[in-house]
Amino acid sequence: MTTSSPRLQRASGESRVAFAVRDGETRLADLYQRDPCRVLFPDPEPGEPPQAVLVTTSGGVAGGDCLRMEVAAGPGARAVVATQAAEKIYRAAPGSDPCRIDVAITAEAGAVLDWLPQETIVFQGARLIRRTVADVVPGASLLGCEMVVLGRGASGERFASGLLLDSWSVRRGGRLAWTDTLRVEGETPEGAGFGAANALATVIGVWDEPQPYFERARPLLEIEGKVRAGVTVVNGVMVARLLGEATQVREAGIRFLSSLRGQRMPRVWHV
Repeated sequence: MTTSSPRLQRASGESRVAFAVRDGETRLADLYQRDPCRVLFPDPEPGEPPQAVLVTTSGGVAGGDCLRMEVAAGPGARAVVATQAAEKIYRAAPGSDPCRIDVAITAEAGAVLDWLPQETIVFQGARLIRRTVADVVPGASLLGCEMVVLGRGASGERFASGLLLDSWSVRRGGRLAWTDTLRVEGETPEGAGFGAANALATVIGVWDEPQPYFERARPLLEIEGKVRAGVTVVNGVMVARLLGEATQVREAGIRFLSSLRGQRMPRVWHV
């Protein structure tokens, strides 16, 4: 008699949060959550729109896990969505499938949406496939960020084996405006521009008129120290990158996003 190895899966979670304008104010319009995905609604900072904070109650993501998050802002709605803490991607067990995270973001006409998750820490030996798709209609705006940390540098860990396949796509009016994929398989690619860096932050800005934001962003990224940074506009999408040591990239990213927004980052970023 032959036996096959069981498929390892710790979690299959999903969350969906949508905001809409009712009686002249942005309010929660739809909420769905399935373990280990949860959504919290802290009181926003003064002057800030409603805020949602996504939580993974399992404490991290492991091989075989599948998570899906949907975030939507209806016509004229203003909202901020963040994550409670850094997301940890644990070492994959032998024989397990990669963990998968899918993020779908929608901003309808006149909406202003900030997608501000904290960093994703990919442990040595982890295997992660993540796909983020943003659909931003004309007249809406989106400011989004993603930060990936390869290995736990504070513990002396290097990312010497594993898989990271991280893709972003932005659609405008149903048409693809920008797409990008980062693939790291095995050791962190020093020859591909990483050098000694173990963290990469990407900031995406989508507006009908991106040029004024681009002009503001350029001097903000003139960073002294070991963080390398740059910004460009591709098909109307502003794309900024920050590359370096994880703590320095996080600090530089907070300063950059706070200045670009004209307000400090959500409270969970400072806890």
